[in-house]
Amino acid sequence: MKPKDVKYPFSFEMRKPHLSDQILFIPTFYKGHEEFELPSWSEIFQNQNSIFTEFCSGNGEWIFEKAKKYPDRNFIAVEKQFTRVRKIASKRNNAGVKNLFIVCGDALTFCKYYVQDNCFDETYVNFPDPWPKDRHAKHRLIKPDFIDQLCRVLIDGGKSLFVTDHSDYATQMISTMEKAPSFISKPYENASYGTSYFDRLWRSLGKDIHFIYYQNQKLS
Repeated sequence: MKPKDVKYPFSFEMRKPHLSDQILFIPTFYKGHEEFELPSWSEIFQNQNSIFTEFCSGNGEWIFEKAKKYPDRNFIAVEKQFTRVRKIASKRNNAGVKNLFIVCGDALTFCKYYVQDNCFDETYVNFPDPWPKDRHAKHRLIKPDFIDQLCRVLIDGGKSLFVTDHSDYATQMISTMEKAPSFISKPYENASYGTSYFDRLWRSLGKDIHFIYYQNQKLS
């Protein structure tokens, strides 16, 4: 299977959520998200295993390798760009990996409308777009509304890891997380983290990689 074999299932005019071949397509500029009924994760994966979700999956190298390494866990790759989604799907299908579900859509929209409470054991945000210019910073993913959704979809004791090469964004991430009352900062040992295109790229350029790790402790 080649990436070009993965087709986008609807035109902009006919857009609506669509699930096929273990890919959930979430349209942009759409207002009927609540009307779509996504099957339960146990139905989708055909098991009750723990779920680990990566946002900003890019070409999917990091999560694809995790899915291969841990067949007793379920993984969800969330990526907005279709050109990247089709690469993830191609790798997954060619390797026969059954425990990797793909979401083509916005991370916040997916969490808010398509994920029930207490579903995910761990979430990861790997090298999100830093939107480095001040006037564009409002487009960053790590903001209070997204963190509120992470708190809701994570199990009690679930963990979130944020990875970035951008020091200003790292500072903002920490500031945002410190204001979320249910998240507790934890040390992170990154020896088993894995790698990806951006991880190798920024390290080759001498950039520091920031690992920001929090545990969700539900408030009573």
